[in-house]
Amino acid sequence: MSMYALPATFPSDFEVHPKIACYRVASYHGEQKEAAPSVQTETDPRKDLEQKQLKLIEQLKKQTEQLKELLSGFGKTAAPAPTQKTVPQETKPAEKSAPKDKDAKKEARKAAKAEAVKKVAGGAAPAPKSAKKTADTPQWTVEDDRKTWETNLTLTVNIPASLVVYKQENLKNVTLTVREADLNWVKALAKIGAKRGVAFDGEVKNQTKEKKTTVKVVKGAVAALQIEKTTVKSLQTIWKTLGAALGLFSRQPEQVLSASHQALWLNKAEQILLGTGDLSYATREASQFLARFDSLSSQWEVSLADVVFRSLLNLQEAHANNVETWAKKIDALIN
Repeated sequence: MSMYALPATFPSDFEVHPKIACYRVASYHGEQKEAAPSVQTETDPRKDLEQKQLKLIEQLKKQTEQLKELLSGFGKTAAPAPTQKTVPQETKPAEKSAPKDKDAKKEARKAAKAEAVKKVAGGAAPAPKSAKKTADTPQWTVEDDRKTWETNLTLTVNIPASLVVYKQENLKNVTLTVREADLNWVKALAKIGAKRGVAFDGEVKNQTKEKKTTVKVVKGAVAALQIEKTTVKSLQTIWKTLGAALGLFSRQPEQVLSASHQALWLNKAEQILLGTGDLSYATREASQFLARFDSLSSQWEVSLADVVFRSLLNLQEAHANNVETWAKKIDALIN
């Protein structure tokens, strides 16, 4: 069965829109100038967003270097200012109060010099040190966390797989409304919660000794998370909130690269669950991404995006080798 069919005759301005496949080719109908817009419409806007994020990180790094240069230049120009002001202020009263006798003048000058030296050593000397300190210590830093955030290693092939452990947020008592299609990722999070003190009760249950956060799971028509008087209905926000309680997601600036990659894959998972995304196409994208990184967060540790996206896959179906290996690794960590 072919991907698409063409009638025997069709108008000259007829455009062909092929289905999503493993690769794309330019349209050969009409001139080359007319084929360019159709190819442009098939590019993934989320990939463009990822490229813009990488360019933004590079711009922030350049701005950090410029700030360092400005601070170092400011420290050099501001350092000698206090020494010029303090010395002449002490010499003027010494000249007025000096007696007419030559010996008394010499003694007064020595005393004035000694006092000036003491004041310069006590008051003016620390000023250049503080200026130098502000110049040497940058006020803005941009960190690249593609290394392991505990050992700063870039080669992670020999490091055993593990779940990421961020600082957990205490949500106390929350209510999670889910649909039938959401039960898989809820069960996966409940298994992790049993090990990290997050209790699940209701449609999905677990057993934990320490209850830092209690999640009551109920069924409904629309997925939602209620925290006190606030209700959230976006799946991506629900996942990030529960991930912060489980220590699988962090909003700290040190993990900004991991958070941006997770947001990309959580967005894909949300579109798949809402019926607007293609699971097979997203799985092929995940295979390409996992060929370069150990997890979907671009880190070597398994995070929230890995757990959620794994819950969408059925290993009974055929997948790429690296996707199956990645999925089995997550199953071993959760169960």
